[in-house]
Amino acid sequence: MKISAPFLPNYSWRGFQLRQLVVYVFLLLLLNSCTESMLKDEDISNDLSLLSQSLSKEFGKLGISDAANGGSVDEFYFLAPTVAKSPKYHKNFHPNLSPVVEISDDLGFKNFHAVFNRDGSADGKVVVNPLEENYFVDWNPSQTKAQIGKIYRIRVRIGEKVLGHMDVGVVPSNQTKALQDGIIPAVQGQNFRVAFRLEEKECPARIEVKPSEATVVIGGEQRYEAIVYNFYGEVLTDFEFLAVKWSIADGEIASIDQDGLAIGKSFGSTQVKAKSFDVEGTATLFVQEVETAPRPGKDIIVFNDMNVFDNSIGLVNPNNRLLVRNLINFETIGPRANGNSIWFDCGKDSRYPLACSFTDGIHTELKFLIQSLGFDLGIIDSSVNPLIDIPMDVKVLFLWLPRSPYLLNEINSLKKFAEQGGRIVFIGEFNLFYEEIGFRVQNHFLENMGSGMRNVGGNFACFDIERQIPLSSLRPHPITRDMIGATFACASKVLTGANDYPLVYDPFNREVLASVAQINTNPISQLTQFRIDPNNRTNSNPFENKQWPYPGVITD
Repeated sequence: MKISAPFLPNYSWRGFQLRQLVVYVFLLLLLNSCTESMLKDEDISNDLSLLSQSLSKEFGKLGISDAANGGSVDEFYFLAPTVAKSPKYHKNFHPNLSPVVEISDDLGFKNFHAVFNRDGSADGKVVVNPLEENYFVDWNPSQTKAQIGKIYRIRVRIGEKVLGHMDVGVVPSNQTKALQDGIIPAVQGQNFRVAFRLEEKECPARIEVKPSEATVVIGGEQRYEAIVYNFYGEVLTDFEFLAVKWSIADGEIASIDQDGLAIGKSFGSTQVKAKSFDVEGTATLFVQEVETAPRPGKDIIVFNDMNVFDNSIGLVNPNNRLLVRNLINFETIGPRANGNSIWFDCGKDSRYPLACSFTDGIHTELKFLIQSLGFDLGIIDSSVNPLIDIPMDVKVLFLWLPRSPYLLNEINSLKKFAEQGGRIVFIGEFNLFYEEIGFRVQNHFLENMGSGMRNVGGNFACFDIERQIPLSSLRPHPITRDMIGATFACASKVLTGANDYPLVYDPFNREVLASVAQINTNPISQLTQFRIDPNNRTNSNPFENKQWPYPGVITD
C-alpha cells in the first residue's frame, strides 16, 4: 500500500503536541501541589508564631519549663525524644510516684483536652520505665481531635503541685519548617511521646501542724506535732536533717518548747509555728476559761430575750454592756478576724423590726454602743436582699426574731461566713411574744446550722429580783469574760444539745437562758423538714386573759 508523504509528518506533529501538553499539565499540577505544600508549611509556622506571641502576653514566655529550663522544681526534667537532647541530672530516679499529665488548649487549664494518669482511667496511661529511668505518655493528636495550627500546653503534676510544662504546636504530617518561640511540633496522626524524669526530693515543701487549732486554760498544756512533706506530698522522716524549730507568735499568750509542748499564759489566741529550712507551718492556740467551750468565731449564740440589749433594762447594767463588747470584739482565725462591720438583719418577717431602727424602739442605745466600740453597723433586710455573698468586712450577724425561714443558699452562705471566722447571734423570745411560727423558724434554722440548741418556750427571770442574774449563774467563756452578773427579762428556755455550751442560767441555776455552739460549716444539699406552714402564722395579739404585757416588755 502506498502512503502519501504529507500524511506522516502531520501525524507526528500532532502526537508531539499532545504529549507536550500532557507533560505541561503534569508539571503544572506537580508545581501547584508543591507550592501548596510549601505555602501550607509556611502558613502553619507563621500562624503558630503569631499565636505564640499573642499567648505570651497573658502567660509569659512559652516553651519548656523544667529543671534544665528555668523551672522551679530541681528534680523534674523533660527527656528525649520530647526534647532534642536529654539534660544532665544529678539525683536518684524516683519510680514510685503517681504523676498526672494534662493537656489544655487554653494554657490556663480552665478546660482539659486530655488527661493521662498511672492507672489509665482517664484518656491514657502514664508509664514508668525503671530501666531507662523515666516516665512517659504517648499522645496522638488525631485521636484526641487536636486542631492543626493550635498551641497546647502539656503539664506534669503530682497532687496539686505542678512540676513543669511544655508548649507544643500541632502541625500537619508534611511539616518541614522548624517552629519558633520555643514551641515544639506535635505531628497530626503520629504519636508524640512526652518523656520525663522525676528524682528523689529530700527538702521540705510543706509543714502540717497538728492539731490545727486547740484550746487550753491558763497553765494548760497542748502538744503539737509537725508533719513535713516534700514537693511530691511524701512525708519526710529524717528529723535530724529537717531540724524543725518551734516558736509562738505572741509570747504573752503562750509559750512553747522545742518538743512542741505549748502552755497557756493569758487569755487570747496566738499562732504556733513549726519551721524547717525556709518552710513554715502554723496552727492556732486559744487560751480561754474552759477547754471544752467552743472557741470564739465559727459559732452561733442564742438569746431568747431581746431585753438583754434594750435601752431601759439590759444596757442599764454595765455587765450587759460588757456582754455586747465580748460578743463583737473577739479574737478568732480566718479572713473575717479583722472585720470591722456588724450587721443587723430585721428581715424574714421579723417579730420586732424596730430593732433595726436608729430612732425608734428600745434598741437605739445598742447601736450607739456598737459604734462607740469602733465598729460600723449595717442594717439589712434579708427578705429583700437574701444573705448571700456576705462582704468580708462583716464579722458578726445579729438575726432579730425572724418568722420566715432562711433559704437553702442563705444557710450555706451563713455556714461559709462562719467557716471564715464569722459569728451569728440569734435573738429569739418567749412564746407569748415570738409565737409558734417564730419558734418553728428559729429551731429550723438552728437544726440546719448543725446545732442542737432549741427554743422550747416558757418565761424566766421576768419579775423584779429574778431579772438580776448573779455571777453564779454565768458560765466561764470569752463571751462572759469580766462579767459579774447580767440582766434578763422574760427569757425563753434554751434546750442544749451534746455539743452546745450554756452561757447563762436563770437565777436559780436550773434553766439555760443563753447558749453558744460551734457551727457545722459543711454545706447541706437540702433543708430539714419545716414542721409548720408559714402562711398559717398565729395571730400576733392573742393575749386576752393573760398577764400581758409584763413590766418592761415591749409589745407591738
